[in-house]
Amino acid sequence: MPNSIPNDIYQYSLHSAYTAGLQTGGPPVAFLTNHGTYGYGFFADGTTMLQVDRIAYTFSSSGKATKAAQDAQLPFVMVCVFQPERRLGVDGMFGNMTTLRDMFKTGEGQKVNVPLPFAVRGAFSKVKTKEGEWKNVQGTIFGFVVPKWASGVSGGWDGEEANGLRCAFLSGDKGTGGTVEDFECVTGSFLEFAKMGRFHLGMPFGAEAAEFERMELE
Repeated sequence: MPNSIPNDIYQYSLHSAYTAGLQTGGPPVAFLTNHGTYGYGFFADGTTMLQVDRIAYTFSSSGKATKAAQDAQLPFVMVCVFQPERRLGVDGMFGNMTTLRDMFKTGEGQKVNVPLPFAVRGAFSKVKTKEGEWKNVQGTIFGFVVPKWASGVSGGWDGEEANGLRCAFLSGDKGTGGTVEDFECVTGSFLEFAKMGRFHLGMPFGAEAAEFERMELE
């Protein structure tokens, strides 16, 4: 792959292939820093991976965060060298998952015709994840805004809560987190995001390539 350019997204495999059952193989955690400082993905056991400041974390079913093993493979992952181009304070712009989604949909921040990396940082009165819920907590939410046309490529539009946002939370003490379902910010928190220039997609290789070719993906 070419040298990483800030905010270019590097993705391995298709989200539609992952949800169809191709959940083995993929690049190891140790490879991620070759192309990204922040990222989001899934391990073979279905747990979420969140990369923050070059370090990859995994989350238990109860939301305990631990550093991921360097040889753990990711059958689906998106990473980028995240360098924010815009910053917005929480006041009057966004404050929860719904208003964040609507802000991107209506173009208050950036029209979502291309995937965008984003982060919400600061204090939260509530963060609800698939793994648990935390109140009055500091931390970082990082993820990607995915346009609807790219749903089969990068996900974000599956399930009842489909909204085009793929993100996870890591507490300030690096001890808890998980896949974000909703959140509520407090004054002082801020949103950072950037425009993606290029999207690099790597397809399954080795033993996984044969399984990939047998799939009927939509």
